[in-house]
Amino acid sequence: MTAADLILAAEDLRSALQRRDAALPALLKELVDIESHASQPGGVVAVGRVMERELVGAGCRVERVPGPALGPDQAWLADLMLPEGDYAAIPDVIVARRPGRGSRFGLLLGDLDTALAPGSPGRVPFSIDDGRAYGPGVADMKGGLVVLTAALRALAETGLDAPPLTVVLSPDEQAGSLRSRVVIEREAAGVAWCLCVECARDGGNLMGSRAHIGVARLDVYGRETHAGSAHGRGVSAIEELAYKVPAIQALTDPERGVYVTVGGIWGGRRRSVVPGHAYCTIDVRTPDAHVWAEVEAALLRIAENVRLPGASAQLRIYAHRPGIPWTAATDRLIAVAKRAGAAAGVSFGVVRSAAAGSSSFAGARGVPTLDGMGPVGGDLMTEREHVEVETLAQRALLLALTLRYLSNEEA
Repeated sequence: MTAADLILAAEDLRSALQRRDAALPALLKELVDIESHASQPGGVVAVGRVMERELVGAGCRVERVPGPALGPDQAWLADLMLPEGDYAAIPDVIVARRPGRGSRFGLLLGDLDTALAPGSPGRVPFSIDDGRAYGPGVADMKGGLVVLTAALRALAETGLDAPPLTVVLSPDEQAGSLRSRVVIEREAAGVAWCLCVECARDGGNLMGSRAHIGVARLDVYGRETHAGSAHGRGVSAIEELAYKVPAIQALTDPERGVYVTVGGIWGGRRRSVVPGHAYCTIDVRTPDAHVWAEVEAALLRIAENVRLPGASAQLRIYAHRPGIPWTAATDRLIAVAKRAGAAAGVSFGVVRSAAAGSSSFAGARGVPTLDGMGPVGGDLMTEREHVEVETLAQRALLLALTLRYLSNEEA
């Protein structure tokens, strides 16, 4: 496909998007106004229905696919990932299919749920002020859902070629994707590439790689006794855990891309009893599976190294987001997006991200993957979470042109 062809396609798509200029922030408001934390399955379903409407309007055939039930060995994960709700109530995954040109299928990923639980201070009403839209999940990633549907509708309206596509929308990304992971991995089998519409980073950058990320729970056990009459016979689980926390935190090594964070601590039964149980949750981020194995081994050593006689500890750990490597195939996909960006007038860089998302499940299986195709935004998971409204159409144009280019069999 020549540069002239892309420029002509850009003009047609830009005109189609301009005709929907008012519809994009209106759709964003509709989505953000629906509270859809993973503990609110009714809201997640409602967001899914809006997306079904938009995807059908873009020429897609939509189905709902249940994720597998969690096994007993995953109960601790469900409690850790979704303490506010019931993982068994997680709705189905939305899977949409759109016919297209050629035999090289592509995968588009997005999420229906948002990060802020009911009652969180960041749950402010939707508003637009000075060109920025605010609201819970507006950047992560309801703005990306708007970009996704706008791009597909523009392609449908102009009649421009796009590859055959599968769209997967996860209902539990913020809760660890424990049910949607299997569906995403199944749909990723055999696709030529994957694009995810999470919000752009650092003013517009895409993400060419993702970290290897997981969670852990460290339970420490002591011996309960009365805090007065039998204090000397007690073994404080809280004290033992307190010795371990600095060692856990010390595993962080930013130069290697390792971040280990104790995110919460609980312990004790009542003030007058030496605590017999305490535990903490741990967030673990590494650049790849090899470094993950090193950190996991170090955490196990910390758990086994008991300082107080009579204390014991148990570590449970799970990598729920495999890392996405940056490969030569990633570079080729970046080159396609750069060509599309040049025609669209959208410039961006590509960064390595220490965060995770649904794209991890495709990228880790060897599928060339780019994330961050959504609008420019920031301050995720706070009351200042926002997207730049004008970038909704800009990024929809970038996505549509990238898909147009990828309809070429040689791309």
